[in-house]
Amino acid sequence: MIGLISLLQEIQGKPKAIFMAGPAGSGKSFILQKLVPSNFNVINVDDTYEELLKSSGIGMKLAQMSPDELKKAGELMGQARKATDSKYQDVTKNLKNLAIDSVGGSSKTLLKKKADLENLGYDTMMVMTYVSPITSLERNKNRDRSLLPSIVIRSWRDVNKNIDTYKQAFGDNFTILDLNPEDANKEFDPDFIYKTYIKPLGQVGKEKSPEELAKSEKEYQQINSDIKQLVLNQPKFDTLEQSKSKITNFINK
Repeated sequence: MIGLISLLQEIQGKPKAIFMAGPAGSGKSFILQKLVPSNFNVINVDDTYEELLKSSGIGMKLAQMSPDELKKAGELMGQARKATDSKYQDVTKNLKNLAIDSVGGSSKTLLKKKADLENLGYDTMMVMTYVSPITSLERNKNRDRSLLPSIVIRSWRDVNKNIDTYKQAFGDNFTILDLNPEDANKEFDPDFIYKTYIKPLGQVGKEKSPEELAKSEKEYQQINSDIKQLVLNQPKFDTLEQSKSKITNFINK
């Protein structure tokens, strides 16, 4: 059987895996629909998670949920991950083309999956999407399934600090797009973000102890410091046409 699979790969070319990475509201799904062929199997835990949230009756606005609802939402995410992993195992077992739509905040986890896929015979590529922190927060606020602003900011920092790591790991099979609208606020002002997006929500979840508050404040300050540096040192972006060309060449090689 292994010999037959290897023969088919030689005839048809290697299967392809495209990693989509970027913060909340950065346009990953838009680019996936616009530039990646429709016959790619999309692996996205959010698709299953949103269906589970809808059917549960607790809604999708995580920022407005009670502690009990947040606990239930966490349990549903566990179910969604299990279902998504099952789909991933089925797709890779049959060496089908796939697109993995995720944030990409953990480079260690993502690059391990990259190595695992390459060991199975896949060619891999990454498509990153970039927007400013304010754009990410604003789009998140207007989505059906909105995350807590603190989660949006943290994930923005986590994925964008990995840009150089991913660029080095994927080499020529890497592209990054700036999908900010023309009138985007590209500044990073922690006070403005707190007053506009965080403070209006009030207390979310259980009340924190003084020790937990101190830890959260320290983490908050570190995240703000990291984001300020990332905003000042933006990468060189590809145009939409350049990204389209890179993806097409990757798929056809």
